[in-house]
Formats: sequence, C-alpha cells, structure tokens
Amino acid sequence: MVVQPSRGRIWPLLAMLGAALAAAVLLSAPPASASGLASGDYTLRHMTFPADPLTDAFGARPVMPLDVKRSGKWMDVLRRQEAEAQGPATPCRDTGADQCFQTFWNQTVAMLKTLPRAEQVRQVNDLVNKMGYWSDWDLYREADHWATPEEMFYKGGGDCEDFALFKYFLLRAAGVPAEDMRLTLVAYNDQAHLVGLVMVDGSPMVLDCIVLKTMPPEEMKQYQAVYSLSETSAWLLASDRSDQATMVQASR
Repeated sequence: MVVQPSRGRIWPLLAMLGAALAAAVLLSAPPASASGLASGDYTLRHMTFPADPLTDAFGARPVMPLDVKRSGKWMDVLRRQEAEAQGPATPCRDTGADQCFQTFWNQTVAMLKTLPRAEQVRQVNDLVNKMGYWSDWDLYREADHWATPEEMFYKGGGDCEDFALFKYFLLRAAGVPAEDMRLTLVAYNDQAHLVGLVMVDGSPMVLDCIVLKTMPPEEMKQYQAVYSLSETSAWLLASDRSDQATMVQASR
C-alpha cells in the first residue's frame, strides 16, 4: 500500500532521544528464557515485561511503564466519551449533517455487532477514513484537542488522534474489549502521528488515516512506535527499526 501524503497538521514530536539510550537500555536487553519466565518475556534493567503483540508492534519494546492517569488528553476524552454514552441522547444539531449522531451511532454499532472481528475492523477503518482531515486549530481554535466521536461527527472530520479515537470508541461499542486495543504514537517523517491497533485472529492490525487500508504493523516500516496507551496502562517505547531510540515526552 502506498503511503498517502500527510493530510494537514500532525502534532509535533515533543522530544527525540538518541542512540546511547537505545544501546544502553533497549537493544542490549536479552530475551528472558530461564528463571521461570514465560516464553517471549524479556528483562530490562532487572524488570520483567511480558511479551505483548500490541505494545511490541512496529518492532518496539517498552522502555518503562508510565502512569496512564497522567495522560491528560487520553483520560479526559475517556471521561467525556463515557458521559456522552451514558447520558441522555443528544438532540439533533442543525449542522447540515445528513443524520443525527445518535441515529448513526446506534445503527452502525448494531450492524457491527453482527460481524466477525476482522470485518468489524475493516468496516470501521473504511467508514471513519471517509471523513475530512482538519487541524485542531481550524476546528476548535486549540493547539491540541482530542475529540469524542460525536464532536468529530458534527465537525465532519478531525486530525490523526480524532480518527484513532473515533475508531477506538466505535469498536469498543461494538464489543471489542479494551485489552485487545491500543492507541500508539508513532514517529513518521520527523513528526508524531497517532494510530490504532486491534487484535484480529491473534495478531495486531493497524487502523490509520494516512495508510488507508488496515494492515499488520510489520508491513508499515515507515513507522517507529514511541508511546503506547490502553485504558489501564501506558508505556514509553523504543524502536529496534533504527539505531536510535525514538521517544516522546509523556506529558499529554
């Protein structure tokens, strides 16, 4: 699949750290074999990390666990999405949209629940990628806004994290468990870009708004994973796809 050019603003990398950290911390970490660890687990500075195909995607390995509750934008959008999902149905807005968000959401979720996981993932990725790419400044007059699906629906688009979030929440509503999904920050053309990862038939698949087709992360060698988010954990990552550890400050 040919990678499409970046469509609009992709929020910048906050920090890049170099090869010394990769050599000292990550690339020298041997796989754990003896000592009673499960096959595929490995040790890093005397800590043991279980092998995880979602966290380890794009040829990455964890550098350190982080407090997911300090991922402010992620925690905030999770709270807002839960409030919207559990609250009363939002009245239709006169925005020129073809249908109400609640109608769209309910019908789409009901349809997705009838499908196997692989088809759910493909259809969600294709559906959301039909929306427009717009910067947060264009839409919200904010430097960095993480939108709920309802916000993105009525705006008609969003930026990379909004695409990833819409797909994440739509699949969660369709019954995909949180432990089978991640949001992963990747480095691409010296910029930061957010993608989704979902387990399909025992292997991760990438949901992206630049590469429009779902595909396994090992086929997307242009990306280096730097940060992984789930609803319960966050990991700072380093990639073995280059001689440098590409990292991003986890302050969002």
